[in-house]
Amino acid sequence: MRWVVGELTWLVRLFSDLTIPIELHVPLLSYSQAAIHIAKNPIFHEHTKHVELDCHFVHQQFQAGLISLSFVRSSSQLADLFTKPLTGPLHHTLLGKLGVLLSPPT
Repeated sequence: MRWVVGELTWLVRLFSDLTIPIELHVPLLSYSQAAIHIAKNPIFHEHTKHVELDCHFVHQQFQAGLISLSFVRSSSQLADLFTKPLTGPLHHTLLGKLGVLLSPPT
């Protein structure tokens, strides 16, 4: 999550330097409810000290309105098409959400 927010921050600054207006409040979808909660919650606990700096950066961008954090079920996570082996039905469902049409077998 920190990498994506860093890239978004860089893009906003780049567009600003080029005087190109950009809409803030980029929706960032995650299937990890724990990551969303940690990013939204500014209070750190003993168990999250190892990620404190990254979470602080993400939280700052959340508070500034650059990103919004939303939960997405892993069965609807489009990135899984590229990162995980999926069963046939789920694979076809996610392909459909991307707008990919399967050609009939010849």
